[in-house]
Amino acid sequence: MITRRGAGFILAAVAAFFIASATRVGWVHLADAVLWGVVILSAITPWFSVYGLSVQRNRRFNSLVNLAGPVEGKSLDIDIRLTNRWWIPRFLLNVEYSIDSPRATSGESIVLVGVGPRASSQGTSRPVLTTRGVHRLSAVSVEAKGLFGLFRRRRLFTAEDSLLVYPSWERISRVGLLESSLGVSEGMSKSRSGSEIAGTRRYVAGDPYRNIHWRNSARTGRLAVKEFDSWSERSVAIVIDADDLPVQDPGDRPSDYAVRMAATAAAPLIESGGTVRVVTPNGGQARTTWADVMTDLAQIEDQPAGTSSSWTEGVTVGERVIAFVHSGNSDLLSALAAMARSGSDIAAVVFEGFMPGDNAQHAVNILASVGVSAISCRRGELTRAMKTMEQGVAGDGYQAEKTAAVATAKTATTGARTKEHAA
Repeated sequence: MITRRGAGFILAAVAAFFIASATRVGWVHLADAVLWGVVILSAITPWFSVYGLSVQRNRRFNSLVNLAGPVEGKSLDIDIRLTNRWWIPRFLLNVEYSIDSPRATSGESIVLVGVGPRASSQGTSRPVLTTRGVHRLSAVSVEAKGLFGLFRRRRLFTAEDSLLVYPSWERISRVGLLESSLGVSEGMSKSRSGSEIAGTRRYVAGDPYRNIHWRNSARTGRLAVKEFDSWSERSVAIVIDADDLPVQDPGDRPSDYAVRMAATAAAPLIESGGTVRVVTPNGGQARTTWADVMTDLAQIEDQPAGTSSSWTEGVTVGERVIAFVHSGNSDLLSALAAMARSGSDIAAVVFEGFMPGDNAQHAVNILASVGVSAISCRRGELTRAMKTMEQGVAGDGYQAEKTAAVATAKTATTGARTKEHAA
């Protein structure tokens, strides 16, 4: 393919030819011959430069944990090794490929000044991976422009490749927010429920009526409640709000915060001997290793508005849930409140500050009123929210103050109604 410089050079050679033909001056003919010689050599050399080559692409990344790919926010070393199998040296080869992420496409290029006969040359590019998910690496193309860059020739090498980029996370020792959802809160008895019945025991005050084993109660003459398998009691379902919202900064989304906090919470849950299930449209599988949970989280893609709320249909009654939801997703918030009323232990992180006017306070108060252990996370305060998630609601002074205020207001309202009734 001819370049702009080549087109201009050919026009100059044609003009020199007509001038030489009209003037019949010897040095003009000589200059014209030199120009056409350069054009011919420039047209031939790119064709030879891209043949007789082999290209290898290798990926290198630093991982302190057992993950099969790099982590978002980190750089990836991609080594391009080009081998010249012929005796003809190659010069000024431009090696290019592109990386298609779920939200953007970036191009990478390496210039190899020269490759000797039957020799190899290597270059490295270090793209920064800013988004989790599947990244597709295009085929490597090698372009040669030959002498003076008048013509160019491009040829594709290697096959397309894919790479899974994992979400970033922080290290915490426990998920205190989920533990805060257990026990007695505002007069309601919360119990952990698994899916497999291990036996029965005698009823004690505070046990939910839904767990009463009526057949054994009738046989023994005393109330007996179901005991659930301890392994299933330690299982947790993670609900991610992946709805694609019209946020102020496309590079900073609540779904990204949700996945990162979920990755942070999954590690201590797995280490404590439990299982973690990332709720997806297909239900999701219970995972016993953190690497598998990270793989599930990395593959969560942006969804049309209103999609994430339908994922909660795969959550069973009584299952422990930790949810990460934007304050504007009323459908998902309502679904979480309904699950809490049906007896599930729910913990939630509500995001705000991503859209004009979004406010998590109202959503947190509504969830707290039905027994959900909820905290807020404002844009730019992800690390603080992770620490609060580790400590639990009681560990966040601001959140505890708000919860106490809500409880005090409810108590005052109840007392006033009692006095009015007595009067």
